[in-house]
Formats: sequence, C-alpha cells, structure tokens
Amino acid sequence: MGTRIAPRLTTSLPVFEANGQQADATLMARVQRGETECFAELVRRYQGALARVAVSRLGRADWADDVVQETFMAAFKSAASFNPRYSFRTWLWTILLNQCHGHYQRRRRGVPLELLTEECHPTSQGGERGTGTPLAQLLAKERAAQLEATLAQLPLVQADALRLRFFGELKFHEIAEAMQCSLNTAKNRVRCGLVRMAELIEAAGTAQPSRSNWEQEQSRL
Repeated sequence: MGTRIAPRLTTSLPVFEANGQQADATLMARVQRGETECFAELVRRYQGALARVAVSRLGRADWADDVVQETFMAAFKSAASFNPRYSFRTWLWTILLNQCHGHYQRRRRGVPLELLTEECHPTSQGGERGTGTPLAQLLAKERAAQLEATLAQLPLVQADALRLRFFGELKFHEIAEAMQCSLNTAKNRVRCGLVRMAELIEAAGTAQPSRSNWEQEQSRL
C-alpha cells in the first residue's frame, strides 16, 4: 500500500533523548547503515502505543496485532528512504493509520458483520491486563467498552485524533502531521471530539471518571 507522508523536518539531528536513550532518528540512521538490530529498539518503544490505537480503531485485538506487525514491516522496508532529519514518530503513526484503514476495509469485505463486535482486549493507559481485584478489572473493562462504543459514534477523523492524543500520547503538531492536516484542524478535531463524547456520555446518564480530564484538555486547546 502506498503511504503518503508529510513528516516534520527537525532543525538538528539529536543523538540522545532527554532520558539518555538514543534518539529515534539516530537509531534509524544506524538501521540505514546496516545495523538492522537497532530497529528492535524502535519496535520496543512504540509497539504498545500502536497496539492501543489499533485495537481502538479496528475493534479486534487480533486485527490490531496484524496491523502493528504490518506497520513495522512497512517502516523497516522503507528504512532506506527515510530521512533521519524528519520525525520518525509521526512517520510511523501515519503508516499505522493507513494500515488500519486498508486492513479494516479488506477484513470487512470477508468477515461477517457480527464478528466486528467481538470482545477485544480492554484499552488502558498502561496497556496491562490481569491486574487488580476482579471488581477493578470488571469496572475497567466496562469503562473501556463504553469508551470504545462512544468513540464509534464520532466522525472517524475526530475519533482518530482522540486516539492519537490519549492512546498514542501524541502532541497536537504530531497529530496534524500524522493525519496530514493543519495544526488548527488537529486541535479542532480533538476539541469537537471531546465535546461530542461528553454530550453522548451525559445523554447516556453515565458519569465517567475521566470526564474531568477531557474538560481539562478542552481548556488547553
């Protein structure tokens, strides 16, 4: 699948991140020089966040696993053409969104509609399962299920912007680059998505613990 990418050009090429790890661009430059084992570190850094967004986007954990693998394969195959002065992070997220779209369309043509709503892994900020008391797990599962149901009622561009913001933890300029839109458009998609989600939750008569977080997010836009 062709991937049209509009990455962010950096003014300098960082060697290390603030936490002392090698920068993504530096690792990609090493991959381009033949040190292909460096790509495993990039997989480690982004696999969890990519999986959370893919599960939310596609609604099935097995599909999400496939898409994440396809995303990394596409990035690895395109490593030679990647410019390390651009943002690897947003480049990778753009590939994921394109892979999600293509994968969903292909699967939807061949899978009965009722299977699209099969239970998938609950989405959580930490991406962990099987922790806490049974009651806590049940409540977390119910909140995750409601969140996914609410996201499904939003326009796709708003839902994707929210997924990138909260599951992928992207900044607004990174959302704009990954979705190939302006910064204002990215902010508007997040803002409108948050407002619509709050309306849907209020209409359903459910008080979500994360509601205050959404309101804080709106105040920053």
